[in-house]
Amino acid sequence: MKKQGANSFIIQVALVVVFFIGLMIMLYPFYVEAVNNFIDEVRINQAKQFDQKKNRAQLAKLKKENEAAAQKAAKDPFKGTGKMTAKKLKKHLLGRVVIPKIKVNVPLFNLTTSDTLEYGAAVLQGSSFPEGGKGKRTIIAAHRGLPERKLFTDLNRIKKGDIFVINVFGKNLAYRVINIKVVKPKEINAIRPVAEMDLATLMTCTPYMINTHRMLVTGYRVPYTKKIAQEVNQAALMNRLIQAAVILGCVLAVVGFVSLVYRIIHQGLLKQKRIDIVFNVPKAGSYQLLGKNGRHKLYRQGELFVVQAKDHQVTFADIPGCIYTVKALDGSFKVRFGIKKLKQQKARPYLTRKQQKAQLFRKEAGQWLLK
Repeated sequence: MKKQGANSFIIQVALVVVFFIGLMIMLYPFYVEAVNNFIDEVRINQAKQFDQKKNRAQLAKLKKENEAAAQKAAKDPFKGTGKMTAKKLKKHLLGRVVIPKIKVNVPLFNLTTSDTLEYGAAVLQGSSFPEGGKGKRTIIAAHRGLPERKLFTDLNRIKKGDIFVINVFGKNLAYRVINIKVVKPKEINAIRPVAEMDLATLMTCTPYMINTHRMLVTGYRVPYTKKIAQEVNQAALMNRLIQAAVILGCVLAVVGFVSLVYRIIHQGLLKQKRIDIVFNVPKAGSYQLLGKNGRHKLYRQGELFVVQAKDHQVTFADIPGCIYTVKALDGSFKVRFGIKKLKQQKARPYLTRKQQKAQLFRKEAGQWLLK
């Protein structure tokens, strides 16, 4: 019996651990994305704190390089290679891209490589840098379907008339969507500037997880109004709340798991101990031992675990350590009895407030006496 109990205890712990590992694997994209979003928020805030004069000078230099590169064909941004350190990422950080409808708020980099696309959106080489102006088109690329970050995963939910905002060095550029199309990676004409129009295009892979084509969501420049600013702030706030809720939920899941494992181990160790429930009664009678909740019937040698008082004493001998319910068959009382702590050697009653007030049990000369 003891060996079976030990095996049952080990199996219980193993099942809980396996379940928890499976749950954490299933929730991985959610809590990793939440953590990464907080990291991205820090990066975005860093961009706001840069020296403005220095940034303008760097932007002017990049603009000249970019205009020169515009004469060449823009390459597919999703084929970049290389590894970039956090210091280099900070160096290439321009600001952020916000899409209120789908609650996107991601860092924007000035260089399109596989590394910058792992952490946010990036300006496609060969397109205009996001500073606005007629005859210019900024093309911003980002991935879909990354397990660590959502990025442009929900870009397919954007419709004509929706707004997105590009923030660069504290300047907000708002764009209203006028065109959505799907092209092959090498169709360069679809992303060329248009005379007299100030455009920005969001680019990502499609179909989802297949990635043979590119989705282009193009908007034209509109004034950055208070209403748009409010939508941007609300989207950022909602995004933070969602991510905070995800992280909190994961923390609670971990705490719940640790608590559950502790309870299983604690109960398992308690049951390794053997105890006797003994108390004295004023008159003869029959008493039944039930499970902790008082509803689960217990058996000994195939029969209900019922004992008779002998010489005014009731004894349930050699039982696993835990909490039980003792019930008088005449209906006079029902009380919890047993041990809760590993250091406990003897069983004791655990009375309700009503039972305590009525002094149902009292202890005299080391013995528990029923009133």
